Amino acid sequence: MDDRTPPLRLLCSDELGQLKVVQTADGTQLSTAALAATWGQPDKLKWIDCIALGSAGGIEDIETAVLAVSRRNGSIELLSAISGQLVATIPAVAVGSDSQQPSPPQQGEEQADAVRVRGLHLLWDNEAMGSLPAVLSVTQAGIARLHSPAGGSWEQQRSWQVPDKVCCTAYDPASSRLAVGCQGTELRLFDVTTGELVFAFKGGKPNKVGLVDRPWNTAITFLPATSTAGGTGSGGPGDRLLVGTGHHKVRLYDKEIGKRPQMDLAWGEGRVTCMALEPSGERCWLGNGLGSIEVLDLAAKRFTGAVKGLAGAVRALAVHPEAPVLASVGLDRYMRLHSTASRKLLAKVYCKTLPTGTVAGKLTAKCFCLAMCPTDASMLPALEQTEEEQVRRKSGRRAASEQQGNEDAEEAEAPRRQKRSQQRSEGSSRKQTDKRQRRRQAADSD
Repeated sequence: MDDRTPPLRLLCSDELGQLKVVQTADGTQLSTAALAATWGQPDKLKWIDCIALGSAGGIEDIETAVLAVSRRNGSIELLSAISGQLVATIPAVAVGSDSQQPSPPQQGEEQADAVRVRGLHLLWDNEAMGSLPAVLSVTQAGIARLHSPAGGSWEQQRSWQVPDKVCCTAYDPASSRLAVGCQGTELRLFDVTTGELVFAFKGGKPNKVGLVDRPWNTAITFLPATSTAGGTGSGGPGDRLLVGTGHHKVRLYDKEIGKRPQMDLAWGEGRVTCMALEPSGERCWLGNGLGSIEVLDLAAKRFTGAVKGLAGAVRALAVHPEAPVLASVGLDRYMRLHSTASRKLLAKVYCKTLPTGTVAGKLTAKCFCLAMCPTDASMLPALEQTEEEQVRRKSGRRAASEQQGNEDAEEAEAPRRQKRSQQRSEGSSRKQTDKRQRRRQAADSD
């Protein structure tokens, strides 16, 4: 009887437009994580800005699992989360076509970056569990669009204008609210069903000398309504948000209490690049541009632990909805799995492809994205294959150990060998000296 649990599967994207699939042998052997497949051909023109993955029935529903990918040219592709096959394509937005406000003329790279997607979300209809989800996207120029499948073609249901220079977005399915974080504009909340502005937050209060940080929100996540992190407020769904800024600040907003942040913590020296909320809603993991990953206790409003080992900026974080596992990727090209309970390193996989960094004067794009993929028992490898893999791993470790032992023995023998060689050379030179002396004595006697 096969009593193994479904494997852990992760998808991450890179600057060459490829998707890397990392999978474990089963749900308990996390140390067996390895690169299982690579989807797509390398092409920098198809570089991936962000991804969104989900299913109608949760992490174990592989039948309806869909992966949405936004390309560099602004187009959106829907892929099968199991095989990577193309399901549908949504064309890029035409610059200025959906904007309700006149925008300044753009040329060259600015016009190309304006159509790039900075926020991508899947909206599932509970009444139509077997159908494809609607796709919500927000471009860097501030154009929000909602597409839904209709008769084999994707129709644009709604489009509205949000502040430009979009850096990050978050969507709350319980309240159908979209949070938009920008550079130069404070946090905004929009109703996806109508496209209207729901609430406009303010930044932190001035410091002792009257200085205020310029608006620059780089990471957002909604807090659940049942979370204990909101203090005395009675916020409902979509009212509380956790925001990271480019000025290494972490802020907690509650719409029911006021526009100002209820918590304003300074964290490290680098900008906050990503965050991942645990399923309980009591803790949130944050990563910054200096390679730090720490966990924030939302009830205590302080950082309570960190994981080590990263080199370079953290590009994306993901927490498994059921298992205590944190996945991270960064500029050092490694995907790491850590335990959220003990913060120990469980596995490390080299992804080969280098993610892009920040270009001076440009908005930061999360070009290395990460998502947990739904799995079930059908994706487990055969027991024979697993046993063969274990035997191969053991034989490899044994061979490596023997090789290391031989190298150590040779290293220990080298000084003795050198000493013997030196003694032999000294003995040979002594014999030659004695022979010369005897010849000299014989010549003198004659």
